[in-house]
Amino acid sequence: MLMGVGVISAETFKWRTMKGNLPSEENLVFGVYWKFIRVGTGTLEICGFEEVNGRTAYHIYSEANSAPFFDTFFKVRDVNQSWMDVESLCSLRYLINISEGGWKKYEQLDFDHKNEKYTLDDDGTLKYGDTVRWVQDVISSLYLFRTLDLEVGKEYVFDAHSGQDTWPLKTKVIGKEKVKVKAGTFDCLILQPSIREDAGIFKAKGKLKVWITDDDKKMPVKMKSKIPVGSISAELEEY
Repeated sequence: MLMGVGVISAETFKWRTMKGNLPSEENLVFGVYWKFIRVGTGTLEICGFEEVNGRTAYHIYSEANSAPFFDTFFKVRDVNQSWMDVESLCSLRYLINISEGGWKKYEQLDFDHKNEKYTLDDDGTLKYGDTVRWVQDVISSLYLFRTLDLEVGKEYVFDAHSGQDTWPLKTKVIGKEKVKVKAGTFDCLILQPSIREDAGIFKAKGKLKVWITDDDKKMPVKMKSKIPVGSISAELEEY
């Protein structure tokens, strides 16, 4: 399944129509763990609708904060935001404002789907380049999956963009599992995306797994990725 290939010229461009069942508002709160130690809190929110360049978009907001005791060792204050077109379910804008230890990064990407271009504000330096139509960012990719009819064993491929690069994001549905977290017990599908190390919200050094509910909502329940000193997991606590 390949999504995101631009085959319509700019002169005959029309916005595609995709079926989606995303809620207009949603707030998911996760506990973040290293091994069995709770090291922080994360949120995934749909904050309603906003206008971006004349298009109506879901405003998706993600935040990660290290716990007070962990701030002494490695303070994390990360914000990632995505504006996802309601009609076509592609990314219109992606913003990151990251502070991890002594490292800080600000980026804002704006996508021109008609002309297959992007504009990148990289810490105040503007950069321009080519991309493909219907491209996703790292956060909107997760929410696109929530609108699809997923089957175990299938691999789904569509175009994603981070920084100055567009690349094929390949995700396989590798199985089903009943997952127990603080928010409850859920029957889940297990997704295994191939995420680049520099792709932002999921800085996976090895395999990344995402558990989503096996129902119409496809709500994220658990995420787990490898890091150099073990693994980090996020588990749903409130929704």
